[in-house]
Order: sequence, then C-alpha cells, then structure tokens
Amino acid sequence: MDHTGHRERLRRRFEQEGLNGFAPHEALELLLTYALPRVDTNGLAHTLIKRFGSFGGVLEASAADLTQVEGIGPRAAALITLMVPLLRMYQQEKLKPRLSLGNYGDLTAYCRTLFLGVNVEHFYVLCLDAKLNLTSAACLSQGTPSEVSVQPRQVVQELIRRNAVGAVLCHNHPSGSPFPSQEDVRITREIQHILESMGIRLYDHIVISGSRDYSFHAHHLLDGGGGAAPALPLRESAPGEMDALAADRPLRMLTGQEKHSESGENHDE
Repeated sequence: MDHTGHRERLRRRFEQEGLNGFAPHEALELLLTYALPRVDTNGLAHTLIKRFGSFGGVLEASAADLTQVEGIGPRAAALITLMVPLLRMYQQEKLKPRLSLGNYGDLTAYCRTLFLGVNVEHFYVLCLDAKLNLTSAACLSQGTPSEVSVQPRQVVQELIRRNAVGAVLCHNHPSGSPFPSQEDVRITREIQHILESMGIRLYDHIVISGSRDYSFHAHHLLDGGGGAAPALPLRESAPGEMDALAADRPLRMLTGQEKHSESGENHDE
C-alpha cells in the first residue's frame, strides 16, 4: 500500500501549523516517516505508544527496547532516541550564557535539564570559576531508579582537572520526594570538608525531583567556613520538610510497603 499521500499531508500540516493540534501518535507518526519509507507509520506509532505507555515513554526508551518492536530497526530507533538529547542540548544552550551561582533560578533550571528524560539516578558535579560562573558539568555516577553512589575522590579529581575554584553538587530522584536523608547530609559535608582543605568551596547540593528541587544551601545544611557564600535566595522550608529530614527519609523511591507504613506522613505536594 502506498502511504506517500498521507505522509505528504502530515508534513504539509506540520509546515503550516507546527505541532499544534497534533495528537501524540500523529507527532510520532510524522517523526517515523523520516526513518521508515514505505511503511504504515500510523499503526506503528500506536503500537509504540501502547508498548511504552505514552509518547514520552517512547522517546525515553532505549534503542535496544525500541528495536524489540516489530518494524523498528536501528535507523528508526536512533532517530527516536536522538530527540530527548537534542532537547536537552537546546535547553542547556539557551541557559548557559546566564549561568552563575548568583542566579539560582537559572542554575536550578540547568540542573533540571541534565535529567530530562532520565529514569535512573545520576550524580553531577558543576564546576565554577573564580567569578562563580559555570564552566562545566560532569556526570560522575549513574545508578538505579532509587539510588546512586559517588566517591569523594571522583569529585576532587574532576574539579582539579577543570581548575575549578568552586562547586555545586547535583543529583536527581526520578520518582519521589527530593528530601535528603541524614546520610546524604553526612556525605555532602564530607565532600565539603575535603574540598575546603584544597581551597575549593562547595556552594550547594541541589536535588531535582521532577518539577521540584531541594537546595542544601537554602536549608542551611552545609557547614560554615571557607569564606562568605554568595547571596543565594534562601527559601523557607515547606511544611514538613525539616521533619522529613529529621526522620532520615532516604532520597529514593519508597516501596509500596514503605509508603503504606508512612501513610500518615505525606510530604509531597
């Protein structure tokens, strides 16, 4: 069956209107037309969304998982998996000219781009120059959906390699509360003390969980010393935030049993 006419109508519609009015399966169908000539991409788009649960789930799927779907080969899988990294790069490039430690909103927005489309925990160190501008961001560790580990020496090595004079730590929690545990605080302070002994100041540790973020600096969880910190905006704790910390709530996704046992404590929005 010749699908040329349908493809051309989709493309003309996009050229004239953008993606306004496109259903998720239509947007995916249009994308697939650029990788799969002479194939019914409409049916394939529906199959992909059903398999991965949503349009976003398709874009976040791995190439290995995508090629398990009949009709998706390496070329189509490569095109699909390219979409989220391209969007991540676009957002980072838009923010980068304004990135400095004094602009907490943009810095947090940048941290959020690092985890766009990511469904496991990652740990980053952001390197700052003498003017407290961001010079680079390095992923030091990847974990599971519920945890990630990092060694202080990894942080030190990256900062020395980049000739950084300041640092911000950043990691994500793919699904759940961004509140840190006592162990998170202990490890962060350990890294802070090691860096300060080398003349490198740790200014913050930012935790990203979806649209929410948690700043160690804003909640006064970093030890003093090492010179005055820049005037970052300090926000009041939301109700229950410090209780969550005191209860040693781990920075990970709670299991069904854990959620049931804490049914009387809901700190999420």
